[in-house]
Amino acid sequence: MCRVDLTRAFLADESLHGTMADLDLPPALDAVYGHRLAPRPFFLPRTEADRVAHDLRRFYDLLLDLPHRLFDGSLTRCAEALGVPPQEAALMSAEPPPFHGRADLYRVGDGFRLLEFNSGSQLGGTDLGDIARAVHESPTMRGFVAKHDLDYVHPVEKLLRATKNGAIAFLEAGGVLTKFAKGFASLQESCRRLGTEILLGELENLTERNGHLYLNGTKLDVVVRFFSPAQAVGKAETFLKATKTEIYTPLSSYLYGYKSTLALLPTAELDDDERSLVDRLLPWTRKLEDVDRDHVRANRVNLVLKASGEFAGTGVHAGWLHDDREWKALVDDCARKPHVVQERVRPVLDVMPDDDRGWLTTWGWFVTEEGFAGMSIRTMPHEAGAVVSYGGNPDTRVSGLLVG
Repeated sequence: MCRVDLTRAFLADESLHGTMADLDLPPALDAVYGHRLAPRPFFLPRTEADRVAHDLRRFYDLLLDLPHRLFDGSLTRCAEALGVPPQEAALMSAEPPPFHGRADLYRVGDGFRLLEFNSGSQLGGTDLGDIARAVHESPTMRGFVAKHDLDYVHPVEKLLRATKNGAIAFLEAGGVLTKFAKGFASLQESCRRLGTEILLGELENLTERNGHLYLNGTKLDVVVRFFSPAQAVGKAETFLKATKTEIYTPLSSYLYGYKSTLALLPTAELDDDERSLVDRLLPWTRKLEDVDRDHVRANRVNLVLKASGEFAGTGVHAGWLHDDREWKALVDDCARKPHVVQERVRPVLDVMPDDDRGWLTTWGWFVTEEGFAGMSIRTMPHEAGAVVSYGGNPDTRVSGLLVG
């Protein structure tokens, strides 16, 4: 069945409508998300999940090739064009990083449109795979799951599969581990359920001996990086000396998650197939500095301003939520720092049980070298704003995805 038919079948069966409220969530996950669950689960044919993941793989390969197509292979020049500070760019290797990321998309018509591509291992929402698992195992959903042959894909499992075995540490920096202690406890819990014990630590706690990293005396085989290049400036010497500990993913991954990277694609020479792919996925996106400012001011209701290097909805300004005076001031202020301007995407709104409001959903497509790697579903009532962000908008709710 298609996505729409699966959703209609769920909505038509009122006995299923209490599924989310009755989920048996593990305690750490429940502490983070239990009070902010969406009213229903989401559904997707596996063929569609794989098809979009395949498109995203091709799209990512284009991003990886931008330094060669536009800057004679120079990562330094590419980083400069993106507005990456030199001290951060100096920490990035020219070697292409692995394919690992989360593409945030809106559903538009029969397909999906890309809002941004977040590259690297530092992404939030992987533990939402345990919400999908709980939905799949729910006694209420047992008959529906069996009838439609539904399953789930866990992003944490895919993350662990992408690294080698041994002692693994999830690494943050600068006190962020404490700030987001509940979220990391949920990740640790998720890994444990999947049979892997992980360590948690910060960049400042590392030592290096004979090419290996050590965390509080434990020799590490793998570091899963959660800190950013900005956090690593002035602290990365030990980290970079350890050539025998696998770093997943390298700091260079971050470069391809900058929003301004998307804005470089229209300036690259693309063949017909590549252009078709970009046009199908990516709405009109340009660096603000490359667009006539009067055009941006005049088209407020159809444009979004986004800070190039921010995340979790920070630095996103939807023109239609401001009047002309406010928008003019925002455009002038944003022009002082790296920003992109993007065409407004008008998604299909989702239906929830016993709710007349349309809901705005961001589909966070996790992808790895193996392909589709699960989903981060974030959704909220349409009138709650323009940015669906768990950390940035208190009206945002989360859900699990089942594929069939």
